[in-house]
Amino acid sequence: MPTSLTIDELRQQHGEISARRQFLFARFQTVLRLLSETGQLRRLYLFGSFTTAKLVPGDLDCLAVMVAGFTTVNLTSPHLEVFQHDTCRLLYQIDVFWVTESIAQEQIDTMLDVFSRNREGTLQPIIEVTL
Repeated sequence: MPTSLTIDELRQQHGEISARRQFLFARFQTVLRLLSETGQLRRLYLFGSFTTAKLVPGDLDCLAVMVAGFTTVNLTSPHLEVFQHDTCRLLYQIDVFWVTESIAQEQIDTMLDVFSRNREGTLQPIIEVTL
């Protein structure tokens, strides 16, 4: 199950120990702000090497759970770019995967189970950011 951290705890535990982590954390704060500004963000999970002790993670991975019925149709830049996977990756070096609450919690749990393993199959932490 995910560990819950506030944004300050996340910064202290994962966002300060290297210049790369500081850079990624600053980018994450921007993405979190943009997700939050939609008024539709319900939960946010982080996974991948950023949640581990790796000194220089390549990027930051997250799963955003949006309210049921959320759509990107009326979003404009820069909010829209967060939901465009390749664009977000280029601009922020963050992979944002997203779903709406309309899928069953069981499906979200299945996704988190998949995301809890690295490419070699080793378990790695998942963090739920306290919003």
